[in-house]
Amino acid sequence: MATSSDTGQHRRRRVRLTPVDPVPVAFSGRRAGEGPLTLGQLNTAQWLKLTPDHANAVLCVELPVPGGVKVEDVAEVVSVLVARHEALRTSYVFEEPPRQVVAASGVVMVEVCSLGEGAWGPRDRPWVAGKLVGWLRGRRGTEATALRVAVAVAEGVVVACAAGFSHLAVDLGAIEVVKREFAEALADPARRRVGPPRHQPLDQAELEATPVQRRRAESALRHVREQSRRVPRRLYSLPGTRASGESLAVELVSPAAAMAVRSVAVRTRASRSGVVLSAVCAVLARRTGYRELVFPLLSSNRFDRRLAGYVGTLAQGGLVTVPVGDRSFDELVKVTWTAVLEASRHAGYDGAERAAVSERIEEERGLRFLYDPLFNSLVPESWSGANAGVKHRPEQIAAALARTELRARPVHRNGTPVRFGLNQVDDALRLDLWSADTGLVPRAELESLLLAVERLLVGAAHGDLDAARIRELIGLDPIARPPDWVLVDNCWVDLAEVQALLDEALAPATTRVHRSLDGRPLVAHLTATDAVRTPEQAHARCMAALPAYVNALTPRHYLLCATAPDDPSDPAAWPAPLSAGTGRPTT
Repeated sequence: MATSSDTGQHRRRRVRLTPVDPVPVAFSGRRAGEGPLTLGQLNTAQWLKLTPDHANAVLCVELPVPGGVKVEDVAEVVSVLVARHEALRTSYVFEEPPRQVVAASGVVMVEVCSLGEGAWGPRDRPWVAGKLVGWLRGRRGTEATALRVAVAVAEGVVVACAAGFSHLAVDLGAIEVVKREFAEALADPARRRVGPPRHQPLDQAELEATPVQRRRAESALRHVREQSRRVPRRLYSLPGTRASGESLAVELVSPAAAMAVRSVAVRTRASRSGVVLSAVCAVLARRTGYRELVFPLLSSNRFDRRLAGYVGTLAQGGLVTVPVGDRSFDELVKVTWTAVLEASRHAGYDGAERAAVSERIEEERGLRFLYDPLFNSLVPESWSGANAGVKHRPEQIAAALARTELRARPVHRNGTPVRFGLNQVDDALRLDLWSADTGLVPRAELESLLLAVERLLVGAAHGDLDAARIRELIGLDPIARPPDWVLVDNCWVDLAEVQALLDEALAPATTRVHRSLDGRPLVAHLTATDAVRTPEQAHARCMAALPAYVNALTPRHYLLCATAPDDPSDPAAWPAPLSAGTGRPTT
């Protein structure tokens, strides 16, 4: 039986951070340098240009510390890591062409916060670290700094440590490298040396400029272009919902599902991340009615051995196509794994070029991409290899179901309507599901999807499942769509919302959208006005207003007439058009 909770309510003691004098930490690296941005940096710069205040512009995390560590120890380790990894001492110039600039030496400030009097120890670390991460996240100016470090101290001993990284400098894979090396150096002073030269972002940019790598980037862009012509505007849309502006995440914490995932991974020789994604795909296909899913996922792009310990930003989004159909679960795991590999192989491209490609396709298809549901795996194994493990007995998994939890928490606003985040597969499966707006995808919907994923994984633990059994275990009906919803260009469209779009975008014209006319879907009649006299002008206005209408597409064909009939809903009553066309750019 799953229990629900709202996180943030269980604090054993009050944490108050009082900033004191920061500690300057000098560093000296092997070289200074300047060069073009890497593909990963260009990608991050592209979305930061669109949303400069994005919550992920700075990635703030805890750096675990053992007991008895002094501020001087942290400072020494920080100095070594900044010298070792050029990304942590890089600034960025966004004139044309954009550049990365590596400093040979300099000073990093370690912020120090006092916890005040009282006994503070390792048992308090989770609560203090959470407070410290929040404090660091709220510091202004961090966006322009590759690295910022803060410690919370009591009686000269570090209780918790946090770091804020510019997303231009690192991705989550790089942060894991820094966290591991930070912990190793704190535990063993012999590791507090810069070590041999490493593959650095300047080297990566040079590699990406070679003919072989440029051809790979061009191939990736072609793949993304092809998939972008098929991806729904919004895969997970619920009729009858209204935006509320509240963002929420629900996390499934399931020891039973973790046991089940390990068993399925052993049987199918797939990664545990791939097994979880397969279950997510089965649930989404059942609920949305799509037999083939096209959606975005994030790829670590750390497939080359030289990138295993690389500190820099490499992750980029790819588009994956999973043909769910009526496959058995084991078959679905295999095709999902193959699809993920294909998408990940094509997830290294020029972000600015992709943005231009996406903009052209949006104009052609008459939509604005929302890219949902996004899937992001944060587990270290990510998509790599098969996982050996011990199979659990059915009674063990059944007993573990009593420990399932659903934990809800408010989250920052995110441009993706729905996103899954796989945070852990060891001991307990921890799977996040975010709703950017609970008015559009409510909390109850999030919880039902997560529990359906758990049921399916547990059901698949001891043998393959056919399509009928998959549907039975999921236990959710397909979304009920009223008659005025229509499937156009792989997108479910609310005709009433399309009409509202036309009324706003083309006012004061009289408008009417028709489900189909002469074999064409989504045809719009409208009266010509001084401002709108051509299909191109009508389409441009509809595209500009479209972001507010998430369940709409622009008309596929525009018919501009001199006057409107008494009954605009009767397409035969409209006079012959003055001009007609798709309004799309010609290619």
